[in-house]
Amino acid sequence: MITNWIILIISSIALIAIGYWSQLKIKEGASEGFLLGAKSIGAFVGAGTLMATGYSGWGFIGSPGTTYAYGAIEIFANFFFAPAITFGTLFFAGFMRSRAEESGGFTVPEYIAKTHHGSDKQKRIVHGFGGIATFVFLSVYIIGQIRAIGLVGSQWLGISEHTASIILMIVIIIFTVQGGLLAVAITDTIMCIGMLIASVIVYLTIVKDIPMLELIQKVGEIKPEFINPDTSVPYGNAKYSVFLVFIYAFLFTTTLPYMSVRFLSFKKNVNIPLMSLYMAPMGIILSLVPIAGLYMFYKNPNLQNPDSAMPVFLTTYLHPAIGGMIILFILFAMLSTISSVLQALASSLSHDLVVSITNKPEKSSPMTNRLGVIFTGVWGLILTYLAPQGMLNKIAYIGTGGLIAMFVGPIMMRTIVKANITSALLSMIVGLVTSTIFILKLNIGWVEAPIFAGLIGSGVYIVYGFLANGMKRIPEEDKIKESENNIQNNNNKKIEEAEETL
Repeated sequence: MITNWIILIISSIALIAIGYWSQLKIKEGASEGFLLGAKSIGAFVGAGTLMATGYSGWGFIGSPGTTYAYGAIEIFANFFFAPAITFGTLFFAGFMRSRAEESGGFTVPEYIAKTHHGSDKQKRIVHGFGGIATFVFLSVYIIGQIRAIGLVGSQWLGISEHTASIILMIVIIIFTVQGGLLAVAITDTIMCIGMLIASVIVYLTIVKDIPMLELIQKVGEIKPEFINPDTSVPYGNAKYSVFLVFIYAFLFTTTLPYMSVRFLSFKKNVNIPLMSLYMAPMGIILSLVPIAGLYMFYKNPNLQNPDSAMPVFLTTYLHPAIGGMIILFILFAMLSTISSVLQALASSLSHDLVVSITNKPEKSSPMTNRLGVIFTGVWGLILTYLAPQGMLNKIAYIGTGGLIAMFVGPIMMRTIVKANITSALLSMIVGLVTSTIFILKLNIGWVEAPIFAGLIGSGVYIVYGFLANGMKRIPEEDKIKESENNIQNNNNKKIEEAEETL
């Protein structure tokens, strides 16, 4: 345990140092520096932060545990995340970044408000509504994340879950307060590299013991439905519902505030195709981890808790030093997601609500944003130990699914029709309400509900948008303006290259 404490202290100091370095890099004079990392995130860091946040601790704890409990359906589903996150970035990152550059917007709700034409009052309503929804639903979502790091940290450090979560949250708050999104993105990338190394070690350890085809055969002999399932549970009751995971992950990447805000933070002329080329192999490697759950079922099909599949694997089949390092990677991968959610929570409180209520952007300052991080971090800890466990998972599904459904129309359908702010607001309300009804009243699965609700909300956005525009698609002058902007960006790039040469 003493060794683990030493590793934790050294790692925490390194994280805080990164936060301090990031603070020196961002511009202190505007919220853009803190909330969007001064729009300085490049291709490799962009790929790392998106993949680390997309997979996080779920990839190493939840996913192997789900495989242990439900079989190979989880391995199949997990392989949909990599292409979905990659395609979401490839198709929407450039669009959102350029629109945010033209219209402004430091957060996803503000981006939606500023990229739709309408009265100032309507924009403030959309901005505030999006900020409130983000704060409420991500407050619920972060509870599960904090409890998870408390559980893993307590086992690793030999202390209580409460103490472990408090210590780790203090570290997260300190480095997030210092460097904002830039610090979060850089640490995410470091964690992603660690996760990739851990994934390779886990996979090689398994195939060294038993070839993959033989493992599948042996598991099929123990429990045939694990290899040839009749349903897609836990992703849906229908046999082919698992294919919807690709759509869910695609929407998850492009709409959830703590994911899609990265698109707004990319630097000018960032090479999106290159970023996607980085992301594809990262995702493939990270998708190998659930195989550990199948391997543990073959070795020991009588575990009391499926989520213990990976911890038992690490302590049983790996050298203690290697297993301990992988546990550190897992723990800090979970911290990367919490830091991302914490950043989004703080932004919704200290920027979205402040600006929408006061109509004074200058009220949102780096100091206000940092105070927002501290408040939301403490708020998350308080909720973690007050909220009942019973309905927590369902509330979390309603929250993330609701945010996906309410933001699909204004973000993704904006590429089809230049709708007004009323279309955006109606789409957000319909998407959120419909997703909640689907989950609470109709018992539709957590994967299907936001997809179907998002389709309905998108339909409202498109229909009302076309009607408001007199049945016209995006005006031709917008395409001309976009072309002119691209030309100007290319010219600026050439000038910068010439100046560097001189």
